[in-house]
Order: sequence, then structure tokens, then C-alpha cells
Amino acid sequence: MKRPLALLLGFGLGLLSSVSACDGGSGNEEDGETGNQKNECGTEWAEKDGMTPSIMDTWGAPCATDADCVPLLGDGAVCIQNILGVYDLAGGYCTRSCSLPNTSVTFEHNDPDCDPNGGVTCVGVEGAFTACALPCDNHSQCGREGYGCRLMPDIASEGDPNFCLMNPVDCCTTDSGECGV
Repeated sequence: MKRPLALLLGFGLGLLSSVSACDGGSGNEEDGETGNQKNECGTEWAEKDGMTPSIMDTWGAPCATDADCVPLLGDGAVCIQNILGVYDLAGGYCTRSCSLPNTSVTFEHNDPDCDPNGGVTCVGVEGAFTACALPCDNHSQCGREGYGCRLMPDIASEGDPNFCLMNPVDCCTTDSGECGV
């Protein structure tokens, strides 16, 4: 759960140097850094079996405003559309704010800020961005188009939990190449 200070400093510097480049174009352009084909953010990128129940009916549900999330998650629910000006979240993402103990801890399972009954994880970097999410084991659990089960870009390490997240290439809003893949 603890990460080296260099990782956090690199994450912070990358965020500070980001320049928004989301132009709403047709997508399908090539990413000059990696050569990856970029599609429109929200386009399906993770193969799903079509039979597994979605874990994104409450945590990670689509939204346009905070008011869309309150009936699902209660008072304090928020709709996030973008993470720190770096990643768009296609169709919005219902969640709650949470706190981590310090900047070295990037996730905490069963966080009481998320749900006092447990089962929900607080993930992010304290002081920069934190949100509540359900961990996933496979893409099929992420029942929304444009989302797949993957490590949190930029801050996660091998062995950390996966979450239903956007495609980090297609939903990256910067041209400076700091988006983690």
C-alpha cells in the first residue's frame, strides 16, 4: 500500500504540467508518444462476457450532476467527470469523497468515509484526488461501455487492487504524455 516518494512527486509534477487537449473530435487519431490508436473516450475497449452482473450500478454509475448520484449513494455523493484535468470519465462516475491517511497510501479497503458497512475502497493520492470505488476482478464486472477492470493509472503498483476505470489512452486529456497506460 505504501509507494515511494519519487512516485508521488512524479505523479504531482505530471499533473502540474498537464495541458488540456480534449477537443471532442472524431477520435481515432494516433497517439504520437506510444503509437496507440486513440478512439473516442467511452468507446468499448475491454472485452466483456455480457452475462456477469455489473458492479457499476451504484459506485461508478453514470451521471451528469451530483444530484444524479444522491439517490444511489446518499448525501455527499458526487458526480465526477474528470480526474485532475488528466482523465475524462465517460458518462460521469458516481462516487463519494474520502480521505487516505497520508500521501504514501494509495488505497484503503473498507473505508468508513465511503460506506460505514465496508466493502468499498478509498483510492487516490491524499491532497490531490481521492474517491470511493468497488474493486473488480475482471472486465465483465464493469457493466458500462468504455470501462474496464484495471489498475489505477499513474499511482498503482503490481499487486494493488483493480477498479472499473476508463481507457487511459483514449480518455487522456493531455498531449504531454504523462497519462499512465
